[in-house]
Amino acid sequence: MARLLFIQNHPFEYMGPMYISGLLKENGHDCSLVIVSESKNYLQDIANYQPDLIAFSTMTGPHKWVLETAITIKQYFNQPIVLGGAHPTFFPEIIHEPAVDIICRGEGEYSVLDLANNLDSSQDISNIKNLWVKKNGHVFKNDLRPLVENLDSLPFPDRALYDDCEILRSVPAMKFLTGRGCPYRCAFCFNHKFNQLYQGLGRIVRKRGIGSLVDEIKQTSKIYNLELIRFPDDTFTSNSDWLVEFLPRYKNEINLPYTGLARANELDAHVVKALKESGCLNVYFGVETGNEYLRNKILRKGLSNKQLIRAAQLLRKYRVRFGTYNMFGLPKETLQLAFETIELNRKLRPNYTINNIFQPYPRTEISDYAAEQGCLNPHTDYLDTMNEGSILSLDEIDQLVNLSRFAYLAIKFPSLTPIIRFLIKLPPNRIYKLVFDLCSAPPMKSNLNLSWINLIRWGLKLRNIN
Repeated sequence: MARLLFIQNHPFEYMGPMYISGLLKENGHDCSLVIVSESKNYLQDIANYQPDLIAFSTMTGPHKWVLETAITIKQYFNQPIVLGGAHPTFFPEIIHEPAVDIICRGEGEYSVLDLANNLDSSQDISNIKNLWVKKNGHVFKNDLRPLVENLDSLPFPDRALYDDCEILRSVPAMKFLTGRGCPYRCAFCFNHKFNQLYQGLGRIVRKRGIGSLVDEIKQTSKIYNLELIRFPDDTFTSNSDWLVEFLPRYKNEINLPYTGLARANELDAHVVKALKESGCLNVYFGVETGNEYLRNKILRKGLSNKQLIRAAQLLRKYRVRFGTYNMFGLPKETLQLAFETIELNRKLRPNYTINNIFQPYPRTEISDYAAEQGCLNPHTDYLDTMNEGSILSLDEIDQLVNLSRFAYLAIKFPSLTPIIRFLIKLPPNRIYKLVFDLCSAPPMKSNLNLSWINLIRWGLKLRNIN
């Protein structure tokens, strides 16, 4: 039996480690987790568990914390450290960092299982697909294995991995994946690079069997106090045939409020009606920008204003609450263009808006475009996606950053526009950030008991540890 220990910074349920843990435990291995921000002494926790392998799920931006923590761990422990997730997938050169022994590119379940099996039997680990392995001064760069086409062949994610985290278990909501893969190629998202990476290695977009998904939710609800289900798929509504078959069964057998991510072009009357009848609490879809040229030529979103307006009309007609995602400070964006985003959202009349400053993820198409256009600020760390401000160099960037802080108020209360136009001319400051934080509080619905005190407590704690 091999013992794998996941390390992460903040209390957040990651699907990747839970799926890997589920598969490893099914095959006779053991997994555990240490959340550093929740631990009194995480090094002592590692020593107590005595792992054979230490793993980090690693994203761009937080990868800096991962590397710093890995260096500290290496001072006390000799076990191999493996990094998986988006950052090593697209930045495999991280294998050359001194504290990193192995990276996993792409889907990790069966690669980590092979790794655990080989460690347990003292076999060579340098030839496992998806892994890059550092050994005797050489890096073995193995090919990718095909995607997991039958998602139902995987065990259910091991949610017990997070059972010791009081703050997570106090939140009466959990995430359930209905599938993997995204068919779209938005320039600001990593999915188009992921799809290129796996070209010829299986179907990119895969859906789970409805029976398997329903069984997972039912089994989980017997163990945990669930009051809300979250479907975090990139596009929950991408397969309308699957969706309209799933939702009635969900209503009959689960009947809990749920949220999901949608695309405006996927929301026809048949789908929206099914969402309403099955108890959908709210859906979110990306507007990104109100300017069609920026949205479709620069961001490659492939959505017209007409499609966005039609989707919003249908959601309001069937009384499905919805929110929009919006970005400010895009390459080549001016203040005038940014106010088109405000105007379009006023026409859409969403119940919620999520307004963020644009951050170009490295090695995406939009980051390449921003570099070509000379929009990247040379004095800002390109890999630091945790910036609260913008890393772009634009003529009106401070005003665009400020507008993102006031966007919710500008959309909800058009009469405030003259005041907001004046305020955004002032330098960015903490008060504007406070306004943004208050406007970004979790949405509440009066006729639904979702233990909001716990949700707010959870949100405040996350803010404090950031």
